[in-house]
Amino acid sequence: MSTLLTGDLIRAARALIGLSQAELAKKAGITQKALGEFELGKRPITARANEKLRRVFDEVQVQFIAANIEASHLEGAGVRWKPLQPNSGIKTI
Repeated sequence: MSTLLTGDLIRAARALIGLSQAELAKKAGITQKALGEFELGKRPITARANEKLRRVFDEVQVQFIAANIEASHLEGAGVRWKPLQPNSGIKTI
């Protein structure tokens, strides 16, 4: 199972690809209301919604990253365009 996306990561990825909440929600097959609540942290993301959003982001080569350390929490989490060559020192989430 993939790490659950946070609202900040969803917003950042959406900004990177230049989609509105309505556009991303439609592509992912979730409601705009749910997406907005996920992004604001008003509602925890479900595993199903997480996978739907990840599919959309994966299709456009967006990658979620964090520092490559052994920790139970994410350090330095962010988003980037998926590189052609993997980069050591960065963990994908």
